[in-house]
Amino acid sequence: MPNRYCAICGKKIDTFSPHFGMCIECYLKEHPLFELPNKFSFSVCLDCLNYTKKEEWFESDNTEMNQIVKNAIQRFILKHSLKKENIEFEIILDENSKEFSSNDLLKCLNVRIEGNLVENPKIRYSQEIRINVNHELCKNCVNLRGGTYFLSIIQLRVADEKRLDYIEDIVDKIDNYVEKLFIKEPRHYISKVVNQKNGADLYLSTNELMKYIISYLRGNSHFILKRSKKLVGRDINRGRNIFRLKTLIKFLPFNRNDVILMNNEEFNVETILKNKVILKNEKNIKIVKDFEFFFNNSLNFIKKR
Repeated sequence: MPNRYCAICGKKIDTFSPHFGMCIECYLKEHPLFELPNKFSFSVCLDCLNYTKKEEWFESDNTEMNQIVKNAIQRFILKHSLKKENIEFEIILDENSKEFSSNDLLKCLNVRIEGNLVENPKIRYSQEIRINVNHELCKNCVNLRGGTYFLSIIQLRVADEKRLDYIEDIVDKIDNYVEKLFIKEPRHYISKVVNQKNGADLYLSTNELMKYIISYLRGNSHFILKRSKKLVGRDINRGRNIFRLKTLIKFLPFNRNDVILMNNEEFNVETILKNKVILKNEKNIKIVKDFEFFFNNSLNFIKKR
C-alpha cells in the first residue's frame, strides 16, 4: 500500500487517521471538537457568592472562587456540549494570569478548556478563554442590606396585653424556624418586627414565607386568621400584578384543660379542634363553640385547672 501524507502539513499518516487526507492535528484544526467564545464575562454577588450571566442568579454551592468560575463555565459555556455526553471536558485555570482589584477581588484570568472524544480519547482539542469576573449585589442581598424590603405582613395578636409573653415566645420560635429556612433558601427572611399593643407585626421578604409560617403555627397553636391583599405594582417581565399580602392571626386566649368562666358558669376546655372548641360544664354537659365566639364575646375569667 502506498504511503499517504497529510495534505496540510505533509506528515506521514496511517489508516487510523480520522480523515483520508489529513493527520489528526490538522484535522482538528479544520474540524475542532468544540468551538467556544474567546472571551466570557459573568457576575458574582459580593455577599452570597451566587453568580449570573444576565438576570437569573444561580446558587453557588462553594465559597472558593476557582470553583465558582468552573461552575459558571459549565453552566453558561459548556452546558449544551455536556448534554450530548460525547465529549469529556477538563477546565484548567491559569493561576499566573489572574488579576485582582484593589479590594483583592478576582477581576479576570485565562482558562484552558480541554476536551476529548469519549469514543476515541486520542482525538483531543483545547481552547483558551479570557474570563472577566464582575462583582455586584444580587437583588436578594440588596434587599437584605437595606433591611426594609418586604412583600407580606403577618399580624400576631392576643386578646389582651396580659398575654404578650405568649407573643414573645411565638416570635422567638418563628425566628428560629425562618433562620433554618434562610440557610436553604436565602430569599426567605424577616425584614423587621414591629411591636403592637396586643401583639407584633412580622414583615416578610416573600409571600411564600407567609405560607410556611402559617403552616408551622398550625402545628403548634390554635388561632383564627383573616387574609387581605393590596396591589403594590406590576411585574413587567412576567406580565402580572404584584400584591402585598397581609394575614391577621388571633390566638385563642386559652389552652386545653383550662377553665373559663362564661355567664358565671365554669367550663372546662376539653378539646380544641381545627376551628371549634368543645367545652364541658360541671354537670358534664358539652357545648361546642366556633373560634370566632371567643373573640366576639368577653371571657370574664380564665384559669388553669
